[in-house]
Amino acid sequence: MAAERKVFWSVPDIGADEKKAVLETLETGWLGMGPKTKQFEKDLSAYTGAKHSIVVNNGTSALLTALMTLGVKPGDEILIPTYTFVATASSAIALGAVPVLVDCDPATFNVGPKEIEAALAKHPHVKGLIFVDVAGLPADIDAIRAVAARHRLWLLEDAAEAFAGVYRKTKIGNFDHLTIFSFHIAKQVTTVEGGAIQTNRDDVVERLRLVRSHGEGKEKYVHVELGLNFRPTDLQSAIGIAQLAKADHYIALRDRIARRYMDRLSSHLTFQAVPDYATRPTWMILMVLAKDRTERDRLNTHLNSHGVDTRIPWPPIHRQPYFTARFPPVACPVADATFDRALSLPIGNALTMDDADYVIDTVRAFYGMKG
Repeated sequence: MAAERKVFWSVPDIGADEKKAVLETLETGWLGMGPKTKQFEKDLSAYTGAKHSIVVNNGTSALLTALMTLGVKPGDEILIPTYTFVATASSAIALGAVPVLVDCDPATFNVGPKEIEAALAKHPHVKGLIFVDVAGLPADIDAIRAVAARHRLWLLEDAAEAFAGVYRKTKIGNFDHLTIFSFHIAKQVTTVEGGAIQTNRDDVVERLRLVRSHGEGKEKYVHVELGLNFRPTDLQSAIGIAQLAKADHYIALRDRIARRYMDRLSSHLTFQAVPDYATRPTWMILMVLAKDRTERDRLNTHLNSHGVDTRIPWPPIHRQPYFTARFPPVACPVADATFDRALSLPIGNALTMDDADYVIDTVRAFYGMKG
């Protein structure tokens, strides 16, 4: 029998402001990358404090633009978390780089100094490190930067899930290393599809912009750098401008929902730990761990049968078919254990507290809890 109620995993909040912005942009006649994109970049920098913002057409393009700007070459070994969405690794592989996969911390699901140092001990020729803010939880940036400095590694922060996050009272993106964001439909701020790179470094900005647009210099059709077409449209940027004005509201809503889940469900489910340095997690994904894989799968089936849309998060990179067919086996036991127990509950910019309470009641019913 079909469930009487449906709670979707992540629903965006697209309303009158976004519709007005799109219509106004259509009426200007300038639909490709133009003045709205420049304004969106300016607004992004104002929001995070970052000196430079470069908007692109999606988060994967942001990764590729950043990696190409950093000069990644075929054969370069790059440290990459195994517990991440596939784009983090596939972007590097597409440029011929060799991924060196790093296991995750069991509490935060992020990589930290211990995991990075363990990987470096086995791979002393690594050139750089991509670290990920898993599910919107800021990684320990200071500690990671210290390790990178000791080993002379370049850094790239994959904050695709962490826009508006705050690390030790500094917004993600407002650092010297390159940080990428995604503005996919499920994200905290959406342009439907979109992304951006932020940094405080002056020396990389021109190259980032060249890579974004075919390497074309100041003279039309004269290409001075290897680049591709990662340009956004002004329609995307117009939506982004409207969304960005509501970013703090969305993060506050997600935080209320996350805390409600934790308050009511922590006796049976383990939640992603939030260390003191993570001043503001963004809860792009609300991840929980069940006791084991069997319980996780039974809970998932129970929730789905009662109209609650869930996701079993991505398998680690070292368990993805593409990777296993092309690279040697890698032992990442913490990521394996995390994947086997993980489930993500509904959260999003248009989720109501009533929706959240229905999810909570449905989970509690599975565990035989009353009220």
